[in-house]
Amino acid sequence: MKTYILSIGLILFTVMACQSPKEKALKDIDALEASDTSFSVENSAKLKDAYLDFANKYPDDINAPEFLFKAGQRMSVLASENNNAAYHKESIAIFEKICKTYPENHFAEEALFLSAYVYENSLKDTDKARMGYQSFIDKYPNSELKEDAELAIKNLGIDPAEVIRKAQEANQAP
Repeated sequence: MKTYILSIGLILFTVMACQSPKEKALKDIDALEASDTSFSVENSAKLKDAYLDFANKYPDDINAPEFLFKAGQRMSVLASENNNAAYHKESIAIFEKICKTYPENHFAEEALFLSAYVYENSLKDTDKARMGYQSFIDKYPNSELKEDAELAIKNLGIDPAEVIRKAQEANQAP
């Protein structure tokens, strides 16, 4: 009986010891995601780093585009929390990497839209936002976000309160 238990223990130890670095990275990401029940800047930064590290080490893995996208989202949140333009630019760089490296992946569509959104709303760069939204419309003419991009272009540089006022007036018109 002791030999049987010892054998099972040895097999489990061997299996765990033989875990590849990729499998370990995925388990670490799962653990970080599981512990992210409430927003924590520290945990968000750790997750962002884990996502980027995985995507950079394993760019051909099926998870790489999603992890890059999640890293870009985390970076954008960190940028907003810290009111840090450099972080916003880093989030855009991550989104652009998705578009360049994985252009046919479904995360590329949303990444392109979000990069324009960050230019518009966080960096207040209406020229780059306009180019980003137009590029999005040209590349994804059938996207569910196309109307949002068109509306964003139409309202670039206009105070959001003014946009809301005009929309309310338009809804009240006969």
